[in-house]
Amino acid sequence: MFKKKAKMAAPAASPDAPKKRSVVKLALVAVLGLAVLGGGGYGAWAYLLAPAPELHVEEKGHGGVDPQKVAALKAEAAAETSATYNFALSQILKGRCGALKVDALKEASDAEAAHDGLLVQMSWLAALRRAGTVTEASCDRMLAEIDRAEVKAEGGGAPAAGGHGEKPAGGH
Repeated sequence: MFKKKAKMAAPAASPDAPKKRSVVKLALVAVLGLAVLGGGGYGAWAYLLAPAPELHVEEKGHGGVDPQKVAALKAEAAAETSATYNFALSQILKGRCGALKVDALKEASDAEAAHDGLLVQMSWLAALRRAGTVTEASCDRMLAEIDRAEVKAEGGGAPAAGGHGEKPAGGH
């Protein structure tokens, strides 16, 4: 028994012996320190020294405007002003606001569909969004807008007398 106590006390008896350090811990501290320094260096370079991003300039023919953003806005605006948009509104709102005679809009919509399918799809989506905002009070305004588009599709002139066409029974 005395021998076991002596063996256990031996390591504690020499406090001057150097502690062994783990190689893994040293490598981890070194890698972590290098990562922090590298990240800080890159951040400082990106913030202070990196060249500014190139903007669209007039010499390149863009006029200082991003052409992709302009193209997207043009497509959205075209969809909400097309004959297909007004035809789609007339079809969607037929049950709620009343039916209109939209033969010219139908022909113009078919012509747009033959020429630009994406425009037709965007027009129907825009019409669905707009139809969700229509109330009983705004039906007359919507019908007048569709009627103006029908007259425009026919070739201009004043709206026909009677304006809105026939309304379904029980409708507004």
